[in-house]
Amino acid sequence: MRVVAIVNQKGGCGKTTTAVNLAAVFARDGVRTLLVDMDPQSHCAAGLGVPDQRIERTIADAMVADHSQALRPEEYLWEVGRNLHLAPSNVNLSLLEAPNGPLAQRFDRDRRLARVLGAWQDRFDWCVIDCPPTIGLLTFNALRTADLVLIPVETGFFSLKGAEKQIQTIDAVVSRFGREIAYRLLPTMVNERRALSRDVVEALGRRFPEALLPFSIREHEELRDAASYGQSITEFAPGSAADADFSMLATWLRGNAPLRRVLEQYGSESSLGGVAPTPQIETFTPSAISPAMHAVSAVEAPNAHHAHQAHHAHHAHHSDQQDAVQQALQQVQSPSAGADRTADLVSRVRAMTDKARQVSTVGGGFGPRAQRDGVVVFSLPFSRHATSVVGDFNQWDPNATPFIESADQRRLEATVLLSAGTHAYRIVVNGEEVLDGFNELRDESIHANLVVVPAQREEHAGAMPAEDRR
Repeated sequence: MRVVAIVNQKGGCGKTTTAVNLAAVFARDGVRTLLVDMDPQSHCAAGLGVPDQRIERTIADAMVADHSQALRPEEYLWEVGRNLHLAPSNVNLSLLEAPNGPLAQRFDRDRRLARVLGAWQDRFDWCVIDCPPTIGLLTFNALRTADLVLIPVETGFFSLKGAEKQIQTIDAVVSRFGREIAYRLLPTMVNERRALSRDVVEALGRRFPEALLPFSIREHEELRDAASYGQSITEFAPGSAADADFSMLATWLRGNAPLRRVLEQYGSESSLGGVAPTPQIETFTPSAISPAMHAVSAVEAPNAHHAHQAHHAHHAHHSDQQDAVQQALQQVQSPSAGADRTADLVSRVRAMTDKARQVSTVGGGFGPRAQRDGVVVFSLPFSRHATSVVGDFNQWDPNATPFIESADQRRLEATVLLSAGTHAYRIVVNGEEVLDGFNELRDESIHANLVVVPAQREEHAGAMPAEDRR
């Protein structure tokens, strides 16, 4: 399994967008793909339509599990779709970095993720890791594991400075790890019609000629729309210019990313109940970073947080997440914790209580998936009892839209072409119409689920601004 870590301490650079859509393109192309969310904000789950309340275990649980025992991937991973699995996160992941947290006293505290992935490496071809916008044990674990680090650079005014700081961080980590870490810069949100975008890409090429990728992810309205529907670009707008950009990135990685074989020392035998590998003495701690790197983390992380708050301020918040956060607060407010670090953790966890989350209409590959061209796919786990979909689009005829089982008998799917707008439907199970349990969007007055089909838009390359299209 080859591992690419998506890293940047600067928020708003398209890090999660890159991770989600790169993983989705890999999976669509037949590559067995694992997406690991190492960000406590859990944006990967939202971007793929995985509802918070259905997540029982996260990557944090896998990292703190007893690695002398078998780590069964089905206990920790969410099957989002064909060839794509997600190791989700939640706010409790931030507790792993606390001074009195679960990783603090472990000799392998910066290798826990490597041990997990080592146990699962034979099941996947590629692993994409979405890292948090901070420098700490979570990011160290990802860097320790990665064959290649991908640094998304948003082509804005402060992007050059952010790229320089990120490369300084990687250099500091390299000096501690004792091995080179290959990295590449990926320009994101590029609008070639804007002088600033062109200037930033040119400056990156002059400053980092060996690291800059020969292509970029352009600014696409479809990417924002896809995220709002809890879908990857491969589902929401297949064949679009945004899809083509990520397809180019995936193709380049498959042909050019180095294969460091980092996970070989954490092989399946060692992590599935066999003898654990002999640990190296050198390990990474937050204090090993230079003061300059601490300053970067302290400045960039709050900016990313505030941007996130502003973007999601209008969404609803789940009560079960509030309970989890309150429990987390009790754990970090310990007298034994350092005052400054504890205050920082408390601030970060409290911020999560204010974070609004999208109520997803899709559940990890199941439920309705509405594409921009009007194609809607209804998907359920395989069952011999569910037979069809009925709705206002087929006059509630139980014979009009039957489910078709997949070749591996793992799912049922029914496909229809619908006009833009909201449509009501139910699932026929044992001859009775019931609600779709994988879709939280419902109209209780008619006891039916709803699926929203986005309006079609005219294709245009590069997501050209309206004022430039006139």
